[in-house]
Amino acid sequence: MHKFTVSKIIKKLFQIFLFSFIVLNNAASEITYKEILKDPTNLELNLQYAKEQEEKKNYKSTIATLERLSTIYSDNLDLKLYLLSISLRIDSKERTKSILNDIKKSPKLTNDLRAKIETIDEALLKQSKQDKSGDWARYVDIGTNFFQENNVNTVSDTKTFYISDSLSNYAADTVYKDDYQDTFIRTGAFKKLSDTSSINFNLGKSYTRQNNDKPKENDLRSLFVNYNKQLNKNFVSTYYSLNEYNYIHEADFVVHSLTLEDRYNFKPNQNILISGNVGLTEYRTNETFGTVDDKNNQSSGLGLGYEYFFSGLHHVKLKLGFNDYNARVDTYGYENSFKTITYTNNFKSINVSLSRSINNNIYDKADSFIKAGVIRDDKITTDALSIYGNFDGMIKSNRLNFLKNIYYSYSHSEIQSESNILNYDYNKDINKFGLTKRIMF
Repeated sequence: MHKFTVSKIIKKLFQIFLFSFIVLNNAASEITYKEILKDPTNLELNLQYAKEQEEKKNYKSTIATLERLSTIYSDNLDLKLYLLSISLRIDSKERTKSILNDIKKSPKLTNDLRAKIETIDEALLKQSKQDKSGDWARYVDIGTNFFQENNVNTVSDTKTFYISDSLSNYAADTVYKDDYQDTFIRTGAFKKLSDTSSINFNLGKSYTRQNNDKPKENDLRSLFVNYNKQLNKNFVSTYYSLNEYNYIHEADFVVHSLTLEDRYNFKPNQNILISGNVGLTEYRTNETFGTVDDKNNQSSGLGLGYEYFFSGLHHVKLKLGFNDYNARVDTYGYENSFKTITYTNNFKSINVSLSRSINNNIYDKADSFIKAGVIRDDKITTDALSIYGNFDGMIKSNRLNFLKNIYYSYSHSEIQSESNILNYDYNKDINKFGLTKRIMF
């Protein structure tokens, strides 16, 4: 079977990154809380401890340490400014106001710093008024995505396939390499309901057009709704999506999906993820596709994951779970189990992600139209490299303001499918590049 060189590189880079950061993280000589208790007035020691806790996103310990130091060294303006920066980061308005008032009393405050403090104070006041008014923040996204595939029709590695137990060849004019583009527009809004809850939604419309072949061409209408709620250390999110696919040359179908996820922050830099989901897929029959509703299915699944943040800049996420697809006709129903690992590193305006996912699909019944007596069993491995971000960090002058709120994305995916039926033994590469402009109003 063909082996991907790029896939090996991605896998190797992933291992190197993961190993290096774990080693560096463990090798670093960290200051313990016991050391702080033994020497609570040591400015250098306590500052180092505060910075280490900040890197771990343990802001409670960082703030507690800085508040204690600010009390001991009440004339140290730098300490108070550091404390202010942390308070602003975690959006603690009451604490921030108190710190600002304390800084304003400092005799060491320069005119330049005083002006900046006043600006922060005014921004907090404005934000407070907005929160009280409960206004929706509205937006429109306009964008496009370009795709390139080297096996757009998922041709098997042997260039042959079974049909009614007989081995056949693909048509001579079968398209392998192709590119296609989808253009979309969506409008949405989000609102902060309270200090611990928020809601957002969007409606979208997209158009996909293909260069050489035509099976991917479709118009898509979508609805997405998300509600978030924090309960102590639990961050609960509910997602609902509705996608209506209107294909030009294939059967149309509608997909409903509902997901409930809980992210439990059991340590400052570690989360446990638990999720459950249900779904419904309905195909639309017509004169051309009279029996396509045999594929109609209901799905349900569970997932369990773990996140580890090495610092505020990079983290690893592991997830595994299963899904059950109960179709109207058993040959289209199957059980899915999956496992994924993702490493993400965040730079100023660039995010880099490396991931590997493995999906195992075992079908409920043999498909006699393909190969009677053989129940399909697939293993699909996907290696992906993603780069995404926005151009806001590049804006250094008013002349570049047109780059504000423009988001970019690039991904390279390598998919390898292994099956006990050769129809589904295949490899494919997909490259995707996208640009999105967001307009707030």
